[in-house]
Amino acid sequence: MAATVQAQTTVKGQVHLVYKAVSNDSPVGKAMGSNRGFGKETQLDVQTKGKLNNGLDYGAGFSIEHDGFEAGAITETPGMFNENVYIDITAGKTTFTVGADHIQNPDFTITNLAGFRSDPEDLLNGSGATNASNQAALYPGAATSKYSSFGFGVIQDLGLAKASYYYTPGGTAQADTGGTTYAGSADTVESGHEVMLRGDFGVKGLDATAFYSIHNGEGTTGQNKDAIGRMLAAKYNFGQITLASEIKRNTSAAAVTTEGKSIAVGYAVNKDVTVAIGTQRAEKKQPGAIDEVNNFVQIGYNLGPVLAGVMISDAQDIGGVTTNDAKALYLQLSTAF
Repeated sequence: MAATVQAQTTVKGQVHLVYKAVSNDSPVGKAMGSNRGFGKETQLDVQTKGKLNNGLDYGAGFSIEHDGFEAGAITETPGMFNENVYIDITAGKTTFTVGADHIQNPDFTITNLAGFRSDPEDLLNGSGATNASNQAALYPGAATSKYSSFGFGVIQDLGLAKASYYYTPGGTAQADTGGTTYAGSADTVESGHEVMLRGDFGVKGLDATAFYSIHNGEGTTGQNKDAIGRMLAAKYNFGQITLASEIKRNTSAAAVTTEGKSIAVGYAVNKDVTVAIGTQRAEKKQPGAIDEVNNFVQIGYNLGPVLAGVMISDAQDIGGVTTNDAKALYLQLSTAF
């Protein structure tokens, strides 16, 4: 029976409402044209923590996230009931964790400096008749990591930074999402190992990250190789100014390497208003490949319990396709409770 002595349970939530307008010139007769609409993300977080009967600390929790239309089926991407599911056991500065979508991971863009829920490259999703998925491939972020797949890991607080190791045995959709139909089946896809280091390293105002992952081509045939992901990122705040830069590189099982680079500068006008400008470049490391460039401006306005903001992107050659350009306007209202 699970012990409930000295347990403390909390329920929190988040609401994010956004408006996005896109003007797109796609290669085939401007087929995508212009589009606009609202989006939303709501999340409920349930967490508990306390002491085990052997004196160690524990924590457990799960989140329910609903991002507008979501079928919630067992797919490679976890559904609305598969967010931040975990049980942690902690001894001193060492935490052993089991679950999904909980350990530190590279699914962020460090040059996103004004508090937006969406990263600048997210505004380009779906822009261009040939770009349904190319944009995500050219910015190797979440695709580099399987942190949202079920696995186990260790987090070590080093003081100057937190170091983590994560192992995920899954690869099939059921293995990734903990589906009951997976029980007893053979895993014939990929298992993975990931390590990450993130902290200030003793420098006030610094936030730096180093990440490496390798996902084995278990059970595969032909020319498939291990998929490797890498990330180096840092931002440094001094006074009212923040500088940020990152590089992400992903080599797929088909030996195709993609690379994303990003730099930005942010300025705190006052305690409530932050403005930022930046640029991103994404490319496939292949002869003749065309770089995608995304220039962006952000303004974030802190209203206390509500964060408001506007972001504008001006992108060229989206998905590595010449003349596939787009401009996007993004408005956000967010709150947490």
